[in-house]
Amino acid sequence: MDEITDVQSTNFSSLRDQLTYSNHLDFKDLRNNLDRIYSYLAFSFNLVDSTGKPRKSIIIDTLAKRSCLSCIYRTLSSINHSDIDNVDAIYKESHELAVNIMVEELYALLNKMGYKVIITTEVELNYGRADVLITITNYGLNLKSRTKELLVEVKTGNSLSFSQLFRYFLDGKSDTIIVWRIRKRQVLVFDAQKFKPLIAEFMRMICLRAIRLLSSQHQISPCQHAKSPNYQPTQAELEKALEDFSEALVETLPAVLQTILKQLEDITPRESTTTNG
Repeated sequence: MDEITDVQSTNFSSLRDQLTYSNHLDFKDLRNNLDRIYSYLAFSFNLVDSTGKPRKSIIIDTLAKRSCLSCIYRTLSSINHSDIDNVDAIYKESHELAVNIMVEELYALLNKMGYKVIITTEVELNYGRADVLITITNYGLNLKSRTKELLVEVKTGNSLSFSQLFRYFLDGKSDTIIVWRIRKRQVLVFDAQKFKPLIAEFMRMICLRAIRLLSSQHQISPCQHAKSPNYQPTQAELEKALEDFSEALVETLPAVLQTILKQLEDITPRESTTTNG
């Protein structure tokens, strides 16, 4: 983690003034400020991973969900003391199965089309973890001169987190993110350039909210917001979810494969592909 020795001595008023909308900071400046904020919060709440780096995904998702400082403070303070996993094993297994099926189908399809690829799952990024990252290679060597990576997120439930998408765009690994919403039978394609102004405002909001928290954390009054109960699906709901997942995966797998292929063709000139000899 960046060396932050005294959060209390930081001039948050000056930093807040820099972030006001009238200053029109560029994208890079906003991201630099966001990284500073991560370090302050990680130091204040001891939110670091085993290597000492700020746990950025947890911090940004918590700040993005709520405007109530008391709720944010309570959540960030309790993260290291909670080992409860609220995701039912069936949903986890469904997600892993979908990712594994897609990866092998992709290897077969892209090999047939003449692509040399590396497909990595559960990829650690600067702002979180990606389900699948496809890297176009040439004779087994990564092409570093231009962006040749495509990120795919697999959703087996009904949710779609904007903060998760924005974190992927902030990382800069891929200019395009494909989201396969299996049970919704949707394959969505998001272009980072089209969302850049919104992502900039998202970063500004996160920074300003964090500054409000850091400036007030010793004066935060308790709120009346009830803690969200842990949802436990019934047996009938789990059976229905698995049935829907099974049908939707088979139905939408060809669509997600073709969408991925089209995106790779758009970002990869034909001379960068190779045929099997």
